[in-house]
Amino acid sequence: MLARVIGAEPARTSAAPWPQPAGAIARAFADLGDAQLVWIIGSLLFVLSAWPLLLVGLPPLQDLPNHVATAHIVAHPDLYPEFQFNGLFKSNCLLTLWFYLLGGHGLFGAARAFTAVTLAVNALALPIFVLRFAGRRHLPTAGLFFWPLVHSFSLSMGFLNFTFAFGLSLILLTVIDRQRERPTPLRAVGIAALATGVWYAHPFPVGVVGLLIALEVAGSPTWSARLHAGLRLLLPLAPAGLLALVTAEQHLVTPEHSTAASVAVMYLNPWEILAHLWQDVSGALTWWGSTTIVPALLLPYFAWRQRWTRRPFFSGRAMVLLTVTYLALPTTVSNWAYLNCRLVPFLWAGLLIQLPSELPRSVAGLLVISALTFSVALGADYVRLDRDRAAFTAGIPAVPERATLLPLLFQHGEPGGFTASLTHAWGYYTVAKNTSAPLVFGVDRSHPINYRHFPPGQLIPPTLDRFANRFATPTLTCKALKLDPTQAACAAVWRDLWGNFWREAEPRFTHLLVWAMPTEARSLIPAPYHPVFAAGKLEIYAREQAP
Repeated sequence: MLARVIGAEPARTSAAPWPQPAGAIARAFADLGDAQLVWIIGSLLFVLSAWPLLLVGLPPLQDLPNHVATAHIVAHPDLYPEFQFNGLFKSNCLLTLWFYLLGGHGLFGAARAFTAVTLAVNALALPIFVLRFAGRRHLPTAGLFFWPLVHSFSLSMGFLNFTFAFGLSLILLTVIDRQRERPTPLRAVGIAALATGVWYAHPFPVGVVGLLIALEVAGSPTWSARLHAGLRLLLPLAPAGLLALVTAEQHLVTPEHSTAASVAVMYLNPWEILAHLWQDVSGALTWWGSTTIVPALLLPYFAWRQRWTRRPFFSGRAMVLLTVTYLALPTTVSNWAYLNCRLVPFLWAGLLIQLPSELPRSVAGLLVISALTFSVALGADYVRLDRDRAAFTAGIPAVPERATLLPLLFQHGEPGGFTASLTHAWGYYTVAKNTSAPLVFGVDRSHPINYRHFPPGQLIPPTLDRFANRFATPTLTCKALKLDPTQAACAAVWRDLWGNFWREAEPRFTHLLVWAMPTEARSLIPAPYHPVFAAGKLEIYAREQAP
């Protein structure tokens, strides 16, 4: 099956010559078939990135507890009548389908399994992609740069649908390239099906693939050649492209009751734009895993030296277009966050196939050491962040079944982390005690669930989301509202904000889940709430009686 995808023979001994001096390892690789080589490299990448999954019950991916809570709500509609399920036929739904089919045996186990599958897809897709577009002589060199794209930033953030779709889109490009060389009707049907699969996981990679193919078609020498290339390459992508356009339209229309406190449009500053070229492929959870900076610096340097090498779909013109698009797009549009950042993995993929066939031994050794160090740090961070999760969920026994629970997080993760691993850790309480889920993902119809009805006059979820850490103290309040922090009015504004907040929140929530609350904010908690649990940064409050 893999040999068919990459267009290779099951075994091949007459391989193209390898860089000299070859050495015993290179000679051993030369005796392998293309499919065998992909399996070996893919397996090494998978083990390097996936072994920490054995250390924890649920990987500490930022958004994952929210997705698990969503799956719990979908599986128990009688307990959550305020939500409606949006069905399974829509983009960004692969994880929902996975939970729907396998979650009955345990949501945490299903989440770990999907994470492992996503890692496996990317670990195999990267060598398949480079083998097709650069050739096996370049595969060992590119393999030293693969690992940041396997356990990537999008995976650490919990963007599992996008991460899966990215890997699948690389495979889609290899199949389209085969169609470019030898078009067949059957392969066209396969491209249409595979592109629809990419869309089902996430619409963004479909758009990037369509952009790259359209640019390749436009580069044909004559109008006749462009027409034939468009029929061969673009027509099979049309169904997925139309579905992606519909999905984009749904993303840009935000219902009244959004669960994300996002601005309409937000851009990164120049320093952040540069930093995200590294951060958005680095799957490090904390600075301990920042050895990903080594391939981030070396990759453009060595790729630039090969910049005149022509590669299908990733020409110099295509790379410039991807870069300009990355710079021009906002990072947030309506409720779609990290928009331009999703182009960065494709920029890295384009650079991978421009690498030379050999590297200096010192550089290769540095990359190997960096990869092993990253893997060890990843395992350590999994364990460390799982301890944070255990501290955060220690109050579960103090929360009764079906409690209306308001999470107030004044700190979303440990300082120095690349992700805020506790942002959605309230989801553990939803799964364990069927508590309310006021911060569950339900921004638009592309999400699995939405509110059926929200009573007028009540706090809408954006008011709850990140309210605590934005307005934790008078100083932070003035900073958030862009007021002069030296003014004595800061304290008065801060008290008014919290007073209005509690007047609306108190009637709705029987319990409070408070994390890392400063002393000033604790003094404003309404009198009907009293502490029933406290340990470390965690406090659970219960309301004495319903108003």
